[in-house]
Amino acid sequence: MSIYNLYRIDTLKFKGLNVIIIVIVSLFFLRNSVHAQDIHFSQLLSTPVLTNPANSGMADGQVRIASDYRNQWASIGTPFNTFYTSFDKKLTISNQLFGIGLTVIHDQSSGTRLTAEGVYFSLAYTRFYKNHQFVIGIQPGFVYRNIDANGITFGSQFDLPNERFNSSLPNYENNLIGNMHYFDMNIGILWKANIENLLPVAGFTLSHINRPVESFMGDSSSNILPLKYTVHGQITIPISIKYDLTPCFLFGYTPGARELVVGGIGGYMPVNFLIPVKKIYVLNLYRINPARNIDAIIIGGGVKFSTIDVGISYDINVSSLSNATNFRGAFEISIIYIGGTQKLKSVVEPCFIY
Repeated sequence: MSIYNLYRIDTLKFKGLNVIIIVIVSLFFLRNSVHAQDIHFSQLLSTPVLTNPANSGMADGQVRIASDYRNQWASIGTPFNTFYTSFDKKLTISNQLFGIGLTVIHDQSSGTRLTAEGVYFSLAYTRFYKNHQFVIGIQPGFVYRNIDANGITFGSQFDLPNERFNSSLPNYENNLIGNMHYFDMNIGILWKANIENLLPVAGFTLSHINRPVESFMGDSSSNILPLKYTVHGQITIPISIKYDLTPCFLFGYTPGARELVVGGIGGYMPVNFLIPVKKIYVLNLYRINPARNIDAIIIGGGVKFSTIDVGISYDINVSSLSNATNFRGAFEISIIYIGGTQKLKSVVEPCFIY
């Protein structure tokens, strides 16, 4: 049976969908009660549409709602907080499989000094060949950034005789603006397969392909965002009827910055459990700066129910900054809802004409 047959599906309604939507939307609008961080996450599989727009509509069900909250550097001052939520869905048009998605990101750093809001739409298209699935996705979006310069001191405000900064001195930043917005565009490709019970996935994302300008200086050419390259992959390996292992990685490169997250997720499928649990899993990942050393050891785990996946993780900071952080890095929690389970509707056998 080809992988194409797995997508001949019926949608099964889930009565609790409205409850899940209300919970996630409520978390989003309560985000200002927490504080924020850089836009990257440790739970690689919990932010699929952010990682690659080709992941839109690639869940095991018809509909997926994913939400992730990350709190970083609380141990050394005002924490960075990032909140991500996405909605994506399968669509079948003229017997062709598409995926659509909506992603919302809120990032807050340095208290309320610097904030960013992003809204991205995504569209993915799938082609099948035997047991292989090839997907291409596009992701246009809009980003709004705001900075509060009150209380920020600049180099020109250093009072040399008194050897300290003096905010009453002029900063000469007359062209500094408080906010900006720009259009952003990402593209991605994805490959999935079913090879002798192995489930490999690999993808590539190219971000900021339109090279938007990001600047608070009022100069339209002062800071053009460079292209960002992201390569990611995973493979689910069944160990037995109860256990599986999923090695995974993500490598991101922007001129001047590189990041590698690599490790694995181990799953256990309980039998005759007291509550309806499909899988219990643990994760162990490493965030590595290829130019230096290991930045963080990521540990965590989670539980998958019939339609809900709840994960939690913590970054143990082991870089040179650990002298200040006392090894405390970032806390992260994710919730994923997948609705509209799949069942085989019909078997389609390809007909080749020679």
